[in-house]
Amino acid sequence: MTIDLVCTPRQLPEHLRIAAAERAIAHNPANRPHSLIVAHALGANPPKARLAVLTGKRWKMTPKGLLFTVGFLEAAPAALRKRILSHMNAWSKTANVKFVESHDHPMVRIAFASDPPEASGYWSYEGTDILSIPAGEPTMNLEAFSMKTPASEFHRVVRHETGHTLGFPHEHMRAELVQLIDRRKAIRFFGATQGWSPQEVEAQVLTPLEQSSIIGTPPDQVSVMCYQIPGSITKSGKPILGGLDIDKSDYDFAGAIYPKPPKPPAKKKAAGKKN
Repeated sequence: MTIDLVCTPRQLPEHLRIAAAERAIAHNPANRPHSLIVAHALGANPPKARLAVLTGKRWKMTPKGLLFTVGFLEAAPAALRKRILSHMNAWSKTANVKFVESHDHPMVRIAFASDPPEASGYWSYEGTDILSIPAGEPTMNLEAFSMKTPASEFHRVVRHETGHTLGFPHEHMRAELVQLIDRRKAIRFFGATQGWSPQEVEAQVLTPLEQSSIIGTPPDQVSVMCYQIPGSITKSGKPILGGLDIDKSDYDFAGAIYPKPPKPPAKKKAAGKKN
């Protein structure tokens, strides 16, 4: 089984995390971690830096849904910009969200950087962390994407990164899936195939999500937010399949987090009225 990694987790610098957590709660009070979760994970009176880890990053709904303005930091053909936006808007099938291109202080800013190494690859900041990124700096990177990029990669990568923009974390980092992976084999495998250090493997693959970021949904091995994990590094020898596109569970989850308004009831015909 070959492995195509979708992205590298993009975290704010440590000195910005407390302010970002406070901003996330101010933007959407539902991001405040539940007191019972905090007490269980961190004990009484945890430091703000630790508390920030448990803070949610989801956007606050408005009566009209969520509108994200999108800008491109590098010259890109109109056809490419249109294609990227169409895949970002795939989430709007069930979620009350919309992405539109804008040149006026766009909220989501896309780059295509291949260097320096720390800026390259596929990545996006997660949810409200975007609010802490200075204007003019990218919030998402789609290295070397062009009209020649296979359609399957637009489904796999652009939709995945947009999930992060919406505040959705990596599915494969749920504890139920992390515990299936052999740590020693994973460090050796990703070191050989991706050039990652043991610390990078820990951050990318072996660190489970905090329970506060999960809302009562079972693990989904074919979620678009899940990496492909080969059987050669799992304890059972069975692969974690990973997702190539948004699946039904993804759509259901997105619709639950950012629900569309209910459809108005169908009008009843007046009694005795003929067509």
